[in-house]
Amino acid sequence: MLQAPRGKQLKGLLSDAGIKVTLPCAGMGRCGKCRVRFLKGAPKASFQDKSFLSEKEIEDGVRLLCRAVLTEDAEIVLEEGQLKEEKIYAAGKMLKTMKKDNPAPETMSNFGVAIDIGTTTIGLMIIGMNPQGEQYIYGVFSGTNHQRSFGADVISRIAAAGEGHGDELFCLIRDDILELIENALAKFGVNKLDVITITGNTTMLHLLRGYDVTGLGRFPYEPYSLKPEKISAFDLWGNDIPEYLRHARVLIMPGISAFVGADIVADIYAANMIKKSYSELLIDLGTNGEMAFWDGSELFVTSTAAGPVFEAGGISCGMAAVPGAISEVYIKRPPDSGRFEVKLGTILNKEPVGICGSGVLEAVSELVRNKIIDETGLLTEEYFSEGFPLTTEGKEIRLTQNDIRNVQLGKAALYAAQKELLKEKKPEYIAVCGGYGACLMAEKLRYLKLFPYEESHVFASPYSALSGCMLLLKAALKGTSEEEKIIAELDDIVKRAHVVELSNKDNFTENYVEAMNF
Repeated sequence: MLQAPRGKQLKGLLSDAGIKVTLPCAGMGRCGKCRVRFLKGAPKASFQDKSFLSEKEIEDGVRLLCRAVLTEDAEIVLEEGQLKEEKIYAAGKMLKTMKKDNPAPETMSNFGVAIDIGTTTIGLMIIGMNPQGEQYIYGVFSGTNHQRSFGADVISRIAAAGEGHGDELFCLIRDDILELIENALAKFGVNKLDVITITGNTTMLHLLRGYDVTGLGRFPYEPYSLKPEKISAFDLWGNDIPEYLRHARVLIMPGISAFVGADIVADIYAANMIKKSYSELLIDLGTNGEMAFWDGSELFVTSTAAGPVFEAGGISCGMAAVPGAISEVYIKRPPDSGRFEVKLGTILNKEPVGICGSGVLEAVSELVRNKIIDETGLLTEEYFSEGFPLTTEGKEIRLTQNDIRNVQLGKAALYAAQKELLKEKKPEYIAVCGGYGACLMAEKLRYLKLFPYEESHVFASPYSALSGCMLLLKAALKGTSEEEKIIAELDDIVKRAHVVELSNKDNFTENYVEAMNF
């Protein structure tokens, strides 16, 4: 039971009690996603409540958590997916132990973890090395980045830090990483770490180090630091450092610019991109829309604000990739029926309770393929008002006209950025990485027109920022000389990268508008 004075905001009460909840738009009342149901004591519906909730939902006691002000004794129920998840299921699939026949931990001489700090999730890989120098990947894990309580994107978090929440953001990511490490070590009975390597976008790494992020939020977008760092675990966790981390070294990978971070450097390195004889476009399909183009001799990079839609942010029934999230969609109309049949795949085959990023993209592509959406993104009259139903039993899950518009905005930003980056050059291959890239089925997305050159070979990249971070970790476990060699190669990527700024490009807006269509 929690106590609070009359007039206390619910989000503040939960925060004070240490209860972590998801506030996708940083609690500004702009997205309508942070819903809570009052069993009793529901406050009067606010303007924002009436904007996002149906009359029935309001009658049933549903309110926006970020706008709810307590006026009397109340009992509440948080919707599934709002409380802290123990596991995030990357790209619709649980990240499992890589090998089942690893040697016993006590036979290893060194252990290390590689960490990729994403805006939504944190990935971790644990590696052991025996006295002979043989290395084993024990497992890959993922967890929630609880900074999302301050917003789903980096801009919201930069703003929150500027409003005095920098220390809270630092503590959240520090605690999230520590919890993930502890869970990984406990699973295998490991009692100490020697090396930690970390990658992530520029904002995430700045918040991790407690650096001033003010310059990342305003022109000319100057970061505090992009250089690789070698620090101790004590520099991150201070006096709270657990015993198993007391002697651990921490290596933080270098970034390229304010919005092309160490994560894309890790992607490029893992893919061995600048040593390829053919041209390749690499896209990290996520909130920041980072991408790199290797034309066979030069490297170009850029980033666009694609928004959180590729991770189901801004979608009415959107949710993180957790059990019960729809991750696969197939729609067809049988010849002898006027109704569409919908086949769904959900994470862990649980009953559907929402839809994650892969499901959103597949669903919209299927709606276009079946001409339920026209080329401008407009739903047919039958579904325009209420949206297209993905479920007919259990929890009602629909894709609304506004959901489709959000997908259009995200994919248009991605498309227009590619056009500016490529400059009429056609890549032979398009590699999609990031959490969603792990389960990309290019043929299922062809109707979205995500890429300017559909005839290029599009594939899900087996490489990722975590893979690149892992390569640095493996070198660091071997010794200083190997470590320095990798750091030099990462620095070479940074130096060779030409940053393509999109803000001053005349054609960007034109390409953006054109790319809204399907």
